[in-house]
Amino acid sequence: MSFLPPELIFDILSRLPPKDLMRFLCVSKSWYALIHDQIFIKAHLQRSIETNSAPLTILLRKFSPECPPSHFFSLSFSDNETIGTAVKTEQPLKCPDEYTDILLDYSVHGLVWIHNDDESDMALWNPSIQKFKKIHVPNFEPDASSSSGSEMEQRREPRDTCYGFGYDSVHDDYKLVRIFEFANEGRIVGSQVHIYSLKSNSWKRIQDMPWNCFGIHHDYLMFCDGALSCLVYNRLCTNEVIILTLSLATEKYCQFRNPVHHPSINESRLILTVLGGCLCLCDTFLETQHDVWIMKEHGVAKSWTLLYSIEGGDLPWSIDFMCVPLVFSRDGEMVLLSDNNTTFFWYDLKGKSFKRAQFHGRPYLYEMTVVCWGSLCLLDGDPVIAEPETERQQKVPTTSTKRKYSSSEDEETYDDWY
Repeated sequence: MSFLPPELIFDILSRLPPKDLMRFLCVSKSWYALIHDQIFIKAHLQRSIETNSAPLTILLRKFSPECPPSHFFSLSFSDNETIGTAVKTEQPLKCPDEYTDILLDYSVHGLVWIHNDDESDMALWNPSIQKFKKIHVPNFEPDASSSSGSEMEQRREPRDTCYGFGYDSVHDDYKLVRIFEFANEGRIVGSQVHIYSLKSNSWKRIQDMPWNCFGIHHDYLMFCDGALSCLVYNRLCTNEVIILTLSLATEKYCQFRNPVHHPSINESRLILTVLGGCLCLCDTFLETQHDVWIMKEHGVAKSWTLLYSIEGGDLPWSIDFMCVPLVFSRDGEMVLLSDNNTTFFWYDLKGKSFKRAQFHGRPYLYEMTVVCWGSLCLLDGDPVIAEPETERQQKVPTTSTKRKYSSSEDEETYDDWY
């Protein structure tokens, strides 16, 4: 290969999937250096984004209170196809006991934020190349007093915590945001916001949420176009849910309305997600109609567009009405949906038809579905080391409250059927 010019080798390798590039690290010292070079890693990522060619993997966790919590699977399949394969995947966080839970959240550039249930142990993980980096978790000491407001507002106690993970393109840095809300007599009265920088490996406190925003709807924030977004209540307008965004580059907040307007916020279930690089709002109204909106121009409320609407009678099989869109097909004509952690299916936007997706070997029940694109990010991270099976078995109690876990049970899987 020495007769090929370096720029041609660069171009050829930048078109290959991450798993192939990992195998090519041992070809030569020059290839090893090239693939580890940050310029190449960014070029490889950029090409994947522009051509929409990155390998797609869906991560999920097997749902079973009787099995170890580190039970994860990755689903791989080709575009638009209804048949794929599920493979058990090792994750980087090891469980000290059978009661520790491991959770997945959002993915950016192939990196997944993974943590235990009390958020004392967390990491950024690239499952496509099985590399990770632990995140130092400081001993957050919430400020229980308020610098403004009445005496009642100053006496507050911790209530809810949510996180968001994203990429700051201005500073070329991956960041994790932690929002902590306080309450007084059940009423939310304030917040604290911290941000973690992967580049500096440090946390800092930034400006609190705007005073009129409270009650974040979910445990995580969604990343889109350099900002983290969430649904919150608006103190300035009764019965209104708005979208709050935080720019990772400027650390400034912005607020805008959502496209859904119902007489009562209790009449619908709202979920904010990201689809095709755009903010996406799922609205299930009175369990009779499911609308999905996308914001074509980030931060511009007028750009909300109804992507599709499904009425209760249109759903085939026994699909739960609250089905969440995961990803577009490469031609943009279909959307992969997940319904209540039991079924995957493709929805044809033009034909308004459904095709069930089969994943051989996937667990019957699953949770924490995360769409992850293949990349070389965190190539210099620590390798994920498989935990010996004997150690897993020792961590599971053998009392009557839980059945003993064995390697044969580990393979209990489910093939989708029509």
